[in-house]
Amino acid sequence: MTIVKSGVGDLPLDLVKRLDAYDKGFFLSFKWFVNFHETVAKPMGVDACFFYQADAKEPIIFPLMFTVENSLRKIRSLANYYSPIYAVLGSDAASGKSVADFFAGLKAHLPTWDVMELRPLAYEESVSLLAQLKQAGLPAVSFFCFGNWYLELNGRSFKEYFAGLPSQLKNTVSRKTKKFFQLDGARVEIITSAEGLAEGLAAYERVYQSSWKVEEPFPDFMPGLMKLAASVDGLRLGVAYLGDKAIAAQLWIVADNTASIFKLAYDEDYKQHSAGTILTTKLMEHVIDVDKVGVVDYLCGDDAYKKDWMSHRRERWGILAFNPATLKGCVEYAKEQAKFYIKRWSAFLSKDKG
Repeated sequence: MTIVKSGVGDLPLDLVKRLDAYDKGFFLSFKWFVNFHETVAKPMGVDACFFYQADAKEPIIFPLMFTVENSLRKIRSLANYYSPIYAVLGSDAASGKSVADFFAGLKAHLPTWDVMELRPLAYEESVSLLAQLKQAGLPAVSFFCFGNWYLELNGRSFKEYFAGLPSQLKNTVSRKTKKFFQLDGARVEIITSAEGLAEGLAAYERVYQSSWKVEEPFPDFMPGLMKLAASVDGLRLGVAYLGDKAIAAQLWIVADNTASIFKLAYDEDYKQHSAGTILTTKLMEHVIDVDKVGVVDYLCGDDAYKKDWMSHRRERWGILAFNPATLKGCVEYAKEQAKFYIKRWSAFLSKDKG
């Protein structure tokens, strides 16, 4: 098996088409990775690329990046906290032998790495990849990343969905919405295309700067993402205003029969108006009744409020694999094994004392 490394901007056109033909979703599309590369990886100065099989009819494709952290050479998924999901890309990626062979080829062709980190993965994929890495002779461990709350609508209208929400949330939404729209100049706008995006983006950035959130470490990522979403008719940028003052903003992305709640913020000086809750309600109504999505996804995190709006929870996991051909790879694996046994021993002692 021949493994080829290609820069993000140099991936052959036929592979770009294949990548999108695999249809793994918006957050695993070629355009998603291009924006991530241009606005995150490149400013970090890391080597971002795609690895693929040159001699395969339906090649497996890995978007990866290389970093050095405290002299530890790491291969990492082309992802970070902006990424709600990561996956092995390929029409036959579910085939254990194909992926195991790919990992074996990666091991043989790239000896100058110590640790590989793949995250965030669907739990089922993490289990499968763990087995395939070990089959390829690469010791590996899995770890929990975050919980993912989502809503299955099953054909319900917004009215039907809202009727099923917890009573306290329904009462809060109804009371706050009525009170908010009685205020002079109160309004909500939902931007769904490139038209009006410049103004919406400016409003979003003003709200974000006035919120509790830390400054964006990669300031070009969100504008790039909004432009990308608009280009595929997936942009749902909601802004709540009081007069000319934007006081809350949320970015939702509609794609793959799913509305993904990507980013939200509100101005803390106007916290008493619950504009964020009102905006969530208005966007929820839009994606259910206008876009007619089947799923609404809160993406990353187990924040308590998400349980009230959503119906299901799943988990995203990560994998650390170790290169046994390097000293540091062996040392890092030994450290992980030591942590595992110490944790088990501590749990045993705690149980014994109980």
